[in-house]
Amino acid sequence: MTILQDFLKDLEELVNFDSGTRNSAGTTRAAEIMKRHYESIGFTAELVDLGPDCGKALRATNKPGAKHFDIMLNAHLDTVFPDGEAAARPFTQDGKRGYGPGCVDCKSGVLSIFYGIKCARKEDIDRLAILVCCNPDEELISPWSSPWLLEQGKTADRVLICEPARANGALVRSRKGSAIYTVTFHGLSAHAGNEPEKGKNANVALCRFIDAIYTKCNDFKRGTTVNPGIITGGKIVNAIPDLATVKLDTRFWNDDDGRWIRSQIEEAAKKEWAPGVTAELKLDSWLPAMPLSDKTKALVDVVNQSAKEVGFTAEWVDAGGGSDGNHIAESGVPVVDGIGPAGAFLHTAKEYVDLATIERQVMLQAHIYSHI
Repeated sequence: MTILQDFLKDLEELVNFDSGTRNSAGTTRAAEIMKRHYESIGFTAELVDLGPDCGKALRATNKPGAKHFDIMLNAHLDTVFPDGEAAARPFTQDGKRGYGPGCVDCKSGVLSIFYGIKCARKEDIDRLAILVCCNPDEELISPWSSPWLLEQGKTADRVLICEPARANGALVRSRKGSAIYTVTFHGLSAHAGNEPEKGKNANVALCRFIDAIYTKCNDFKRGTTVNPGIITGGKIVNAIPDLATVKLDTRFWNDDDGRWIRSQIEEAAKKEWAPGVTAELKLDSWLPAMPLSDKTKALVDVVNQSAKEVGFTAEWVDAGGGSDGNHIAESGVPVVDGIGPAGAFLHTAKEYVDLATIERQVMLQAHIYSHI
């Protein structure tokens, strides 16, 4: 059988059972399947317990006694799809595309790591210390695995994230960080017709706050953005609203800018934007940036050279969205992403993996080992 035929046979096994993030048994089953694969090529593989709220992670290496690794590779075991989806839409392919829940996000990526190692030169695999970490909760922004991934990433010189390449085959060399904030304004209700002067209007404070933060922190040239994505306030039109809330999505290319945005929001939340109205600020989540550092540029060069040897020119994008690469990059280790097979329509019933990119991305990974 060819690499593609073998790959599709193994991909069908992974796709044809449910492994949504909340399905601990399903994500653990995916980890167990990959454990079997790695042990078949002489790697030491183990299931990692991340707590009672998620499935098991997978950790595999060719040097079980190593404390430091030449390279770490990551892809996630979970999908966004509910139970029953795999039975309703089992894996199919039409010669150009493969279909099924999680086929490209990220089960093809998970498999590509294994096949890249399997297809690499034996002397490279013997020479290098390689670490593979697959987590079960990426689709929820890795609430349970991110500390583990960061810890593992600190032991590596470089990291490849095998999320899918873009539909056009482009890889990802950097990602924005993000933080989400909730700001709640507390005022005082009063009848809007009879005694409006007795009210303290939370909506007015919220609107003035949003305008100030949006104006100050949105800088498309710098790459800092603030999006007031969810706004609530008031219950009836003829009463002064005593409660208003906004959820802010913020993005930044480097963590210093992320901290600057946070300081601006904190400072603004202390001000009185309408008489008598106070603000309460909560940080809901923080995802570090995956920056294009000098070390990352050197890793990009390695990938570019490897791509040419495989027979294509690597194209790169800087992405506004995040991945597990963001968590790992917080340690300072260089990270590149999108190294898995390409596809599109992620998180939908139209999701597909481009079959023409499977062997290409596998061999790309195999050649990278020769250059590190």
